[in-house]
Amino acid sequence: MKNTETRAKASNKRILVLLPLIIVLLLGCIVWIKMNPQIFHSDVRQLENQIKAELGQLEDKSNDEIQAALNEVVTEGSLSISINAHPVFPTGDSNGSLKIENGPQNLYAQQVIITLDDTGEEIYDSGYMPVNSHIQQDKLEVDLAPGDYAATAVFTAFDVDSNITVGQAVAQLKITVLN
Repeated sequence: MKNTETRAKASNKRILVLLPLIIVLLLGCIVWIKMNPQIFHSDVRQLENQIKAELGQLEDKSNDEIQAALNEVVTEGSLSISINAHPVFPTGDSNGSLKIENGPQNLYAQQVIITLDDTGEEIYDSGYMPVNSHIQQDKLEVDLAPGDYAATAVFTAFDVDSNITVGQAVAQLKITVLN
């Protein structure tokens, strides 16, 4: 019994010694943080404090110059996609009406990959499609059984000079195989 009481008293003494040390340490941390707030500023806040730029366009630009610059940005950033949302294939190994187009209005070459939604299996790859090209009909890479299939077509855009990927767009499809 004495042994248990001795252990309890020793444990209480440790707590009484450690508790004030922990409190002093926490108070020291709080004081340090309050005295050094710049350490916790984000990079964005630091950049905001250094802003030299004024909002808006240069003052000597005409409205036509501003509109032309905006139109150029929209044209460079846009990607027009075109595909038959419900291609039909007479059989699983025959040509179907894909109607994929990379129109002349695009600035980028494209590649279209179609996958089945339920399995993720790739069933079609258009290969490289230059600007102003199309695929009217083509076969799938997988011989699908008759039925309807939910699928996704991912259009990947490539810079025509460097062949670097510049963006992607997605279209949902319903593929029908008749026989």
